[in-house]
Amino acid sequence: EPHFVQVLPYGPYIYFFFREVAVELSTLGKVLVARVGRVCRNDRGGSPRVLERRWTSFLKLRLQCSVPGDTVFYFDVLEAVTPPQTLHGRPAVLALFSTQPNRQGQGDEGTIPGSAVCAFYLADVERSFEGPFAEPRGATWTPVPEDRVPQPRYPPPHTWVLQGAADTVSPRRLCRRPGCCAGMGPATDFVTSGEFPDETLVFAKEHPLLHGAVGPAGGRPLFTRTGTRLTQLAADTGAGPRGDQTVLFLGAEDGRVLKVLAATRRPETTQHPRGTPAPGDTRGAGDSGDSRDTMTLLLEEINLYDPGRCRAPRGSGVPSRVLGLELHLPGQELLVAFAGCLVRLPLSRCQRHGTCRRSCLAARDPYCVWLPPEGCVPFSEDLPSGFQQDVEGSLGIGGTCQGECLTGGPAGVRHPGPGASPTVPVPVLVGCVLGAFALGALGAGLVATCCHRPAVP
Repeated sequence: EPHFVQVLPYGPYIYFFFREVAVELSTLGKVLVARVGRVCRNDRGGSPRVLERRWTSFLKLRLQCSVPGDTVFYFDVLEAVTPPQTLHGRPAVLALFSTQPNRQGQGDEGTIPGSAVCAFYLADVERSFEGPFAEPRGATWTPVPEDRVPQPRYPPPHTWVLQGAADTVSPRRLCRRPGCCAGMGPATDFVTSGEFPDETLVFAKEHPLLHGAVGPAGGRPLFTRTGTRLTQLAADTGAGPRGDQTVLFLGAEDGRVLKVLAATRRPETTQHPRGTPAPGDTRGAGDSGDSRDTMTLLLEEINLYDPGRCRAPRGSGVPSRVLGLELHLPGQELLVAFAGCLVRLPLSRCQRHGTCRRSCLAARDPYCVWLPPEGCVPFSEDLPSGFQQDVEGSLGIGGTCQGECLTGGPAGVRHPGPGASPTVPVPVLVGCVLGAFALGALGAGLVATCCHRPAVP
């Protein structure tokens, strides 16, 4: 049975995202694959002879998320799909995939657990539904030749009266293929889906699967993780002062939430127009800015599940499994659902960087900015000018202050942090010990020389 993950009305269609056992891969056993299907919004079913009270426009094809290479690695099991997002100015959805579950009897020696996030432009999805139909040929599935695909035409001719003369005119507008919507585009002359010819309806009934697959934007996943099975996904594609950063929030089976920066353009200074770079900030050695267009950075990994405070009812499965993620942007928080409780997580935890400028900028968190003299604070539209941020890492700042914090004073002036104890470098300490030993030996020699008296014969 198919497992439906998301239903998405978009344009004249309703899209279904689900996973099911692949009939085209039956020779390999029960292999789960991700699918995207669609039906027309105005689909009222077929004629009394074929597909009565059943969809006439339902088509489906594979949704593919894989890592390219000499050996392609597939993430086939669809776990979650976001609502439509704006990615690079284009409508898209982001989807979470995992590897095949361990088959019965394999135990821990089955598939290595892993997950990936792929983005799909909705225009690419819609275009893929124009691909060839698929049908079985022996043990394999092959494309259906176009000359075997029926092209429905409006059945009865119309009689038009032109200048007093009766002329018979057949509009015969082509509906390019089964699965198109009645009353729209090439099928304008079909008022309802029940008017399609029986030949078209029979073909649609026997060929719901299309050949090929929808590939991810950029040709590869935005993020991959091995050793962990992720279960839920939420995405903010308008993060940061400019609203041009994408942050992924991923829930895992063990109760953790991963916060991931998925940057998708070449690194460059992300200084806000109102912000100014601090003195001494330069590009790090070897950082030419010619990295790949797609970069991913794990910002945080937070363990939210507390078995003492979040008790799940019996029979609810894995109690630590994240069952849902919901972004609440007005409140700048993420709602995390478990079987026994609901946890509110702030999108930014800038206070953990305190007044350490280096740590704040090196974190590359789109939700945090450095604002002297307050320190590392969450970004908001009402902040004064002069804040700094380095999401792409183009300033080459890294590391932490290691017990020392930088304030908003002159550049290069360091102030001991709270609770910091004074320390002495090891070379200086060794030099002092050797010097003290040498001075002690010299003093002892002088005293012995001055106090020495010759023996009396």
